[in-house]
Amino acid sequence: MRSISYNKLVRDRIPEIIEASGKSCTTEILSDEDYLRMIDAKLDEELAEYHNDQNIDELADLLEVIRAAAVARGYTIEDLERVRSEKAAKRGGFEKRILLKTVVDPLETRPITDRICQNKAAILEKVSMPMLEKYCWLEDNLYKCNVSTNTEYQRKFSHYYRMRFVSPKYREAFFALFEEIKENPDISFEKVARQLYPVDQKHEFSFISKMLHTINTSRPIYDSQVNAALKLRTYQPDFEKRLKKDKEILDRISDQYHVLMASPGVIELQEEIDSKISPKTISSEKKLDFILWALGDK
Repeated sequence: MRSISYNKLVRDRIPEIIEASGKSCTTEILSDEDYLRMIDAKLDEELAEYHNDQNIDELADLLEVIRAAAVARGYTIEDLERVRSEKAAKRGGFEKRILLKTVVDPLETRPITDRICQNKAAILEKVSMPMLEKYCWLEDNLYKCNVSTNTEYQRKFSHYYRMRFVSPKYREAFFALFEEIKENPDISFEKVARQLYPVDQKHEFSFISKMLHTINTSRPIYDSQVNAALKLRTYQPDFEKRLKKDKEILDRISDQYHVLMASPGVIELQEEIDSKISPKTISSEKKLDFILWALGDK
């Protein structure tokens, strides 16, 4: 008697259909937490199946999972339709088949150093003393505790870097690996990403970059606001392609750091950040990350 393992979320009547066919199956009812994780995985699965088959059945499956995901996140189907309708009214749909090829923004032709200097006051306001103190606490305490078991460190790191939507299983694996590699400042981004990806089949680029920076503060940080400042990222659905792209992005951020380090205006801004946190010190790379983060938040 052959048994096949699936371990995936299925429609409500699938066990009944299997039993009616003369077969048997085992199931379990997921917790809220596991359900959210599995519904996200189901979205990826159904989107991949649509890409492969491109038929109306797969579109219907994708729509069903989208509806289920909305409800799982606490929304109603009416909420989903209302937001869809509002966005369509404001931004249009896709009926006209418009391919956007280029956008020319005369303001964005300015060097990033000019944009930083022109927004100096706003950047200094966003890089607040509490933010600097929390960052320093994470650096100061990294080697004073076991981060795989120290709940205070985990809580403060998660809050500071906004690790709100990762599963408990991923969080546990993340901090276990964090502790394991913290004495290895030169460990490769790719190696860490490959170790964590199997946990939830998710590639948490930003959080991995922040882990590696905490271990070695000369390493670059990626997040959505740095991306907004530098306009770096394009979406890659495939893990291998994303990994390759993300390594390129980290190299580009490092290159940008070197450009900024040569700018007198940016040097002056870093000195003002130093004066805020004195007598503590933080790396030039982290000060530049703060500056880019604040610029991207504008």
